[in-house]
Formats: sequence, C-alpha cells, structure tokens
Amino acid sequence: MDRAGLERLRRCVLALCILVTATIVGGCESSSTTAVGADSVKCGVSLTTPPPVDPAGGGGKVIVTTQPECAWTVSSPVNWISGLSPASGQGTADVSFQVAPNDGSSARDGDIVVNDVRVRVSQPAPCRYIVSPANQAANAAGGAASVTVATASECAWNATTDAGWIRLTAPLTGSGNATVNVTVEPNDGNERAGSIIVAGQRATITQAPSCRYAIAPQSQSIAATGGAGAPVSVTTSAGCSWTAASQTSWIAITAGSSGTGNGSVVFTVAANAGAERTGTLTIAGHAFTVTQARACSYGISPTSQHISDNGGSGTVNVATATGCIWAASSSAAWITITSGATGTGNGTVSFTVPGNGGTPRSGTLTIAGQLFTVTQGAAPGACTYSISSGSQNVPSTGASGSVSVTTAGSCTWTATSSATWITVTSGANGTGNGSVGFSVAANPGGSRTGTLAIAGLSFTVTQAGATSFVANGGPRASERHAAWNEPVLRLALEVFPKVRVGNPDERLCPLGHRLSFQIDHAVFGDNEHHVRTRCRHHVSRRQVQHDAAPALTALVVRRRQANERLAALRRVRAAHEL
Repeated sequence: MDRAGLERLRRCVLALCILVTATIVGGCESSSTTAVGADSVKCGVSLTTPPPVDPAGGGGKVIVTTQPECAWTVSSPVNWISGLSPASGQGTADVSFQVAPNDGSSARDGDIVVNDVRVRVSQPAPCRYIVSPANQAANAAGGAASVTVATASECAWNATTDAGWIRLTAPLTGSGNATVNVTVEPNDGNERAGSIIVAGQRATITQAPSCRYAIAPQSQSIAATGGAGAPVSVTTSAGCSWTAASQTSWIAITAGSSGTGNGSVVFTVAANAGAERTGTLTIAGHAFTVTQARACSYGISPTSQHISDNGGSGTVNVATATGCIWAASSSAAWITITSGATGTGNGTVSFTVPGNGGTPRSGTLTIAGQLFTVTQGAAPGACTYSISSGSQNVPSTGASGSVSVTTAGSCTWTATSSATWITVTSGANGTGNGSVGFSVAANPGGSRTGTLAIAGLSFTVTQAGATSFVANGGPRASERHAAWNEPVLRLALEVFPKVRVGNPDERLCPLGHRLSFQIDHAVFGDNEHHVRTRCRHHVSRRQVQHDAAPALTALVVRRRQANERLAALRRVRAAHEL
C-alpha cells in the first residue's frame, strides 16, 4: 500500500475511534438523566393507569416501566394522593400510593407524575342514598306498598326487610334510582311495625291492628231530672282508634268523644219536661241507648223533725205520680234510713236517730230530691255559754254596743230585749261563738235600767237621765240661756271625762239672772262625786251672746284630786274671759 493509502486508512481508523467513543459517552449520559438530551427516548418511562379508588379512600399502585439503567422520581400535585413509595428508583418498578376519603359531593381526578410522565388517578363521589317515604302506614287488611331509592347512577344498593310479614318484590339489588315494591300481609293481631332496609337506609311500615270493639254497658236509664250518666267503657286493642257521637239533641258527650285503645265516654242528659223518651249514642261503632223517665214532680211531708237527746225515729211521706222513681239517702252518719231507700210512685221513708251524748246537732235526708232536716237536742249540760260583759252604762243621748257570746260550735242561742228602748240590732240568734249588737234610744227623763237576755244570761243596760235648765226654780229659761249653758256642760265633760248627768244639784248665774243649772249625780265608785258649781261674778250680755263662756268657779269631784282639778278649771275659765 502506498503512502497515500496508509494515510487514508489512518484517518478512517481515527474517525471510527472517535465515533465509538462518542457512542459510549452518549450511552452513559442517558442512563442517569431521564428524557433529557438526545437519548431521552431510550430512558423514557411508561406508566399503568390504576383503577378508580373507592370514595372511602384506599391504596393503589402504578407500574413504572423503563430501561434498567434509567433513573426516575415520582410525585403528585394534589394533596389527597399521598404515601408514594418508592419516591424514586431505576428501571422498572411498582409505585404504591394512598388516596384520602372523598368527602365532597362529586368525583375527583389527580395525577401521579414520574419523570414528567403523568398518569390519572380517579376517585368517584361517595354514594348517598335517599329512601322514601321514611314512614308509612298500612291498614289491617294489608296490601301493596313501595319505597323509592334515589342515588347516583354508579351507586349500587340492595334491599332487605326485618319483618316476616313484609315481602319484597324483585329487583332487590341495583344501581342508581329505583323503586322497591312491597307486599304487606294482613294483620290479625295488635298494631305492628317493620322496616325495609336499602343501602343502610330504613323505611318503616306501621300496620294497624285488627280492631274489634266492645262497650259496656250498652244502655242506661236516666231520671226525668237529667244529669250525668254513668261512664261507658270502650274495650279494644292498643292503637285502635274510635269515636263517640250523640244522635239526640238532649244527650251531650262531655268527655271521650274520641280515643285510641281502651277508654271511656261521659255524657249528660237534659231534664225531661214531657213523656218518657229514648235516644242513642254511637260509640266505637256500637249503639248505646239512653232511656229517660217522664217528667215527675215530688213532694215530701213533713220537711223537718226534731228528735230529743234520747233518740227516736220518724217517717217521711213521698208523693209523686205512678211510675216516677225516687231514692232516699242520709247525709249524716247518725241518721239511718231503715226503709224506703228507693221507691216508685207514692211511698214512705223511715229513719232512726240514736241518743245524743253531746251538743245539739243537725243533719239532712235527701228524699226524692227534696231535703228533709233532722235536728236533735243536746245532752243535759252539754252546752255552756258565757258573755263578754254583764252590764253597760249608756248616756242619756243614747248609744250602741255589742256583747260577745262564747260557746261550743254546735250550741245555739238567742238574744232578746226586755225594754222597748233597747233594740237588738244584730245577733238575735246564733250557733257557736258570735256577738249581739244593740242600740239604746235617747232618754228624755230620769235614769233607767233594762236588760237583754243573751244565751240565757242577763246583760244590764243603765242609762243616765236627761239634763235640764231651770231659772230661779221657776219657769224654764230662755233658749238663749239654755244655749249658753250647753257649752258649760260640754266643757265640764271634757275636763272631767267621768262626769255623768244625773239628778239636779247646783246653780249658775250668768247675765245678772239667778239661773239654776241641773247636773246629775255621777254614777261611779266610792271616791267620785257629782259636779257642784257656784256663781261669783255677773257677766255682760255681750259675753253671753258672743262668747258663750262658762263662769265656773269651782268643781268638786274626787276628793283626792279636788285641788288639782279646780286649778285646771280656773285656767280654762281664764282662757275664755274677755
């Protein structure tokens, strides 16, 4: 080979070496860098798509396929995909992951990324089921019913029941919206309930009982006077409803117009003013008959009777028309009906009363709707009485007063006056504790005494005599002089509160006239005396007409207090002199 040929061979070998070297270097770089540079196709990765993850969450895996020398990393841009394992690797491998539960109302998609290659992870929305109606009623005879299921089309469900008397009709499984048909068997017992369960949701069917009703009594007789009848009982199974209604205007239902299970009906009947009549109530489907007697009037005689404290018996006659029924009852335990507790038409009621060892007592019998009163005297000495005071003094102008009576609760008493000028104004009679009020008329003459008989006790009233004015023991003084002396008496009564008008005694001398002023003796104890006055000075007519001032010079009352009272009276006189 010539020189030129060798040179060409050398150049070819060099070019071949450079090419081989470049090829080797390029191959090494593609094994450490994924999908970068001219050899990215050689280290490309392929990923498998995982199946949808359950809405409740769960795990899955992605298969990464690539050349053994090719490295890769894995990540996810969404936070509900986590737990990527391994997070990096080389060559073909499985990458596992976890998906959180989907709490939303719609499906969602997220990516898993391996060397910029993405694979989609899907998670559907959770299935929500609505079963309706949630509750329904079925009658005792049973029959067809149904429930509806509402859910997303991909949501599966199945239907079951917890009651043997509820039968489900296919389909019993499915997806999406559907209707489940039901057959309810007849009920021959009490009320019952069962459920249909669809996708965990419960729909309840309540079936009415096989209701049978009974009432007791089935009729009733009512007196012509009307009133409330005896309650009518209703017997049936629990859950069985019923009603009651009156078919007659004169019968009114007052309670129990409707009910469920056992119960009662209460009614009233209006008084009957005519012939016998019949009406009905419809109670729980049964007829209840009310028969009312014709209008009846009743009379009894006598209407009262007194029995001695030793006890005794009595009879009462009942008068009414033939066919009119009546009854007799006692309101007191000590009055016993011995015959005639019930009757029709005319009849007689007999009773007995035992001896009474205590205070007076009174009781009643109710006979044909009429009251018969029985009174019984007290045992000897059973009632004792006392009064709050035995006497009272009254001025000549008259007055009123009262006396308290104290005795046992059942003891009776009366109050009467023995004097025409004493009047009992209240408490003329009473039972137990009480009071007697009385009034005393004005006294135009001398003092007087009268009595009241209260509960058998004597109460004495003493009234003072009237005051008069006499001029010089002769004719009656003029009205002007009388008017002058009235303030004198009033002033004396104010200064000496216990002075009472009695017999004539002392004299006064106004306006130059010798005028006698009658003041009665005081009615008091041993140390009290009548008023005595004496005239010392004449006074002018002007004083008499305008001042009406007393010219008292002395008053003698209680011996022990004479000086003190005389000084007081002088101070009064000085205050009234001009």
